[in-house]
Amino acid sequence: MMRRAYAIEMTIFRDYARQLVGLGLLVSLCIGAGMQTPLAMPATLTCMFFMMSAMGLAAYDQLNHWELFRLTLPLSRRDVVLGRYAAIVTFGLLGMAVGVAGALAATGVATAAGLPGELGEAFSFDPGMLGVMAVTTCFTLLIGSVVASVVTPLYFRLGQTRATQILPTVIVLLFVVPVAFLGNSGMLDGGVPGMGLVSTALEALDTPAGMAAGCAVLVALSAVALAVSAAVSLRLYERREL
Repeated sequence: MMRRAYAIEMTIFRDYARQLVGLGLLVSLCIGAGMQTPLAMPATLTCMFFMMSAMGLAAYDQLNHWELFRLTLPLSRRDVVLGRYAAIVTFGLLGMAVGVAGALAATGVATAAGLPGELGEAFSFDPGMLGVMAVTTCFTLLIGSVVASVVTPLYFRLGQTRATQILPTVIVLLFVVPVAFLGNSGMLDGGVPGMGLVSTALEALDTPAGMAAGCAVLVALSAVALAVSAAVSLRLYERREL
């Protein structure tokens, strides 16, 4: 039954996803040209699709009372939650694939056309760019997964309207307040704890094996974040009265 819920989510979001692909490609190309690097293209689309799919799918729940009608179908609440997360992951990976294809196409066109100046040099094909692209894309995969993992349980518990109202506050409390507190508390005056380990990890990323390991770790962390979020969403949604 989860596959049926997944198919419903994919059908609902299909037309919007098509529009999102075109808009995302244009935005990522502009960002890549502005930053003078094709690495921004897959990174932008990966993070964008994870966040937009989580928020966009939730927006349909209260449209024409779809959330209530859906529970009259032969679907359990568990099916609905798992189908939602499967759809989010699918669209996120779609964004990654489109971003990588777009970046490679842009570098191919730039190389073949021989664009002059710094932009042409930045977009010229370099085999060493592929490893860096993989790491940056996986890093934004983690960012998008974490954001989707935070907002999706809120939508399942509160509904799209109420969740949207409190979402800015939640984002500030989780991501802005801790940074501001640590920065102003003086706790970091002696240096950021663990920076030595971070420096070692960054140095390891200079090697092909280190890049592969880094990508694997980032993907694993993304999967853990989504799995924990799905478990939380399931418990919250089962207790919610509609």
